Amino acid sequence: MSIAKRLLRSPVITVTLAGSLGLMMWEVHQLRTSHVGITHSAPVWSGDRVAQVETIFTALNMKELDVPVDRAGSGGALTSLGNDLIVMTHEGGFFEVSGDEAVTLDIAPPPNGWQAMLDFEEANPDYNFAHFYFRYNDVDVVDGKLIVSFTEWVEADNCYRTTLSTAPLNGTSVDAVSISPDDWTILYATDPCLAPNPDGRAIQGHMAGGRFRVDDDGTLYLAAGDYAMDGTYSPVALSQDPDQMYGKVLAIDTATGEHRVFSQGHSNMQGIAFDADGRLWTVEHGRRGGDELNLIREGSDYGWPQVSLGTRYNKLPLPDTLDYGRHPEFQLPAYSWLPSVAVSSLAPVDDFHPAWDGDMLAGSLAGNSLFRIRTNGEGILFAERIPLGFRIRYVHQHGDTIALWTDQKKVLHLTVGEFDPSYQFAVAKIGDLGLSNRTAGAVETALDGCAECHGFGVLPSASAPSLGEVYGRKIAGLTDFDYSQSLSSAGGEWTREQLVAFLDNPQSVAQDTSMPDPALGDPEVINALVDILISLREQAE
Repeated sequence: MSIAKRLLRSPVITVTLAGSLGLMMWEVHQLRTSHVGITHSAPVWSGDRVAQVETIFTALNMKELDVPVDRAGSGGALTSLGNDLIVMTHEGGFFEVSGDEAVTLDIAPPPNGWQAMLDFEEANPDYNFAHFYFRYNDVDVVDGKLIVSFTEWVEADNCYRTTLSTAPLNGTSVDAVSISPDDWTILYATDPCLAPNPDGRAIQGHMAGGRFRVDDDGTLYLAAGDYAMDGTYSPVALSQDPDQMYGKVLAIDTATGEHRVFSQGHSNMQGIAFDADGRLWTVEHGRRGGDELNLIREGSDYGWPQVSLGTRYNKLPLPDTLDYGRHPEFQLPAYSWLPSVAVSSLAPVDDFHPAWDGDMLAGSLAGNSLFRIRTNGEGILFAERIPLGFRIRYVHQHGDTIALWTDQKKVLHLTVGEFDPSYQFAVAKIGDLGLSNRTAGAVETALDGCAECHGFGVLPSASAPSLGEVYGRKIAGLTDFDYSQSLSSAGGEWTREQLVAFLDNPQSVAQDTSMPDPALGDPEVINALVDILISLREQAE
């Protein structure tokens, strides 16, 4: 379908981003001259567990759903089976989560040696096992099979590895699926099997990576993390050793299990995806700085742990780094986050919204955000940060919904919403005021010119107080903004007289406000703007 037709079909094309008026600007001049970027505001929740999320090209509706999880920890993944959305938790629970409640599925996870690991721990109390990091990492439905990646404890050898197991599905609906522990078959396991670390954490399971994607030819690409066996948290670094299947992207034949090293020099890849042009990308945790988005080229070495655009958490350089703060000699990342955002998961976007289609979405744990990434050939055009207030563990598109799995044990459903139409209301109101063409044009110019900072609705704005209910509101009455001292101490409410005075000369109302004089000049224009503000208040009520 052409972009033009899809735009005509979309309900959001009929409205634009809520505008703003040149009034009550909180430190507008300072904002314009300080080079501080304007960020999106946080989601605004309603009483029915639905929030509106602001992005540049579309508003989003966000609905949350709780998932029951017994064991402390984080991890897991999302996938689709027909019309059903499935979440797999870090402890191996499976739930259908496309509706209003999480429904437990008759799917037992592949055996991971959990009890045998606990037995080893009891017999060897000197080892420090962090149970919350021992987890199931990824899941997908491929050719009538469920594929799961996870950290496995191998009882016979008292060691651990990353394992891929498959189980047959009985149909295209979760209602027909029943999987027992005996139904699983190991497709592939990393080698060698690693002995638990006697110093520090026995298993750094949160550094396992374990995300995977399967291409159209049946090759599975596994982002095999190095379990922090990097020369800092362990005596040796595995990612530069071609005989160690850790810190690598591995290409695995899903029919035979045969594998080859596709790329090396990786640390903890928490996301892997093909873009719209079939290129393979990963997102990878750094340490203190140096999270990466990498375009994966077969045979390339991405340098870990010899190079990184970050440091150790104690702020010291990485051991044996080639060039502190540089990334020489190895394949450069396409993009790097400084400071780190704990980038987690990666998913392509298709047929969601015309302005988003073809992009990729990356979750962020430390940043509590979603990043929309636009690639430009082999580079990055932009990465739009969308604050959501949750640690985003996994991103997955399910039909016309972007589904997110969070460390707060919630599934978030993102769908295309509508921008607040209050700016259109304000512009339309001009025609009701009986103004001359010249005055009406001046009023609309004022609205448009000040729309850089304020919103006309009642929802919060990231850059300045919203004006939808400014009339009658306490002066400097919003708690989300750092008003100037004179506004904060002014007292009273925004009456018609106060609004007229502020628009005519902001410094006469608040001497130290950094809002520049809007230079409106014409009392008729000023009073028309105040009339619109009063109408917006009445509309909101």
